[in-house]
Amino acid sequence: MKLKDDPKAFAILGCAMRVHNILKNGFLESTYGDALEVEFQKHGIPYIREDEVYIYYEGVRLKTRYRADFTCYDRTYLVELKAIKSITKIEWAQVIHYVRATKIPYAMLINFGKEELQYDTFELTNLPSS
Repeated sequence: MKLKDDPKAFAILGCAMRVHNILKNGFLESTYGDALEVEFQKHGIPYIREDEVYIYYEGVRLKTRYRADFTCYDRTYLVELKAIKSITKIEWAQVIHYVRATKIPYAMLINFGKEELQYDTFELTNLPSS
């Protein structure tokens, strides 16, 4: 399955686009998180905000946890928010590592910091090699 054709991913990104269309860029990441939470509620998207997700090493759950900005649809989608000038390879690599380590099948990196919403999607089964 490609995320661009996935109705759940489309719904999540649609909410992010609505937030960006209303607030534009220039706010702190937490402001966009608050607004995105309102959109998720309005559109019936199940989510956990600042969800503690576990890191796995060779099938063993480690004590170390990562706090995802959002997980949606029973932890099948990880949503990482940014409010920066541009997504770089650093943020991209961060999400790839989170997906690999948590085994969450899908992820979205959403940046509200530009005039146009910037986002990337990731699939656990289709990640680039390290």
